[in-house]
Amino acid sequence: MADHPPTQWARNPLATAIVGFTGGLLIAYAIGVWQRHVALAERDAAHGVVLGAKDVQIAEARAQVAEVQRTLAAAETRSALLRARIALLLAANDLDQRNFGIASERLKVASESMALVDASALGLDPSSVIAMRDQIAGTTITLDRDLGAQRQSVLELAARIEGLGGAR
Repeated sequence: MADHPPTQWARNPLATAIVGFTGGLLIAYAIGVWQRHVALAERDAAHGVVLGAKDVQIAEARAQVAEVQRTLAAAETRSALLRARIALLLAANDLDQRNFGIASERLKVASESMALVDASALGLDPSSVIAMRDQIAGTTITLDRDLGAQRQSVLELAARIEGLGGAR
């Protein structure tokens, strides 16, 4: 075999080492970028599953909050109806005791309580609730020897509130 003159790279081992080292770094960098990409994709997929589960939990919690708000509105409406009914029954009792001023105040309390009633919370007819409130507000207590008619009127109003279905 014929001796060939050594190539430029063979004569310079430092240049060969630098090129080899740089090539190794580039390969290592490419492998690192690929591994990072795979890891990020796996993490994003895992986070997507977790976020999806959290979104479902949030939707369920919002539905529960809405149900609780409906229940609360119904309870507040029942409470307002009961306060109005109690005020009317107390007004009837005050009439028996000839406390006309206190009976008039209790009628105002009953009317104010009826103003707080949310008819839709209990599925009541809004016009009947408004009519009942107006009738209570329009009821006046007069000084009379025979209080039976006034007392009966107040008791009928209390019975009508009970008949609305929410004051039980």
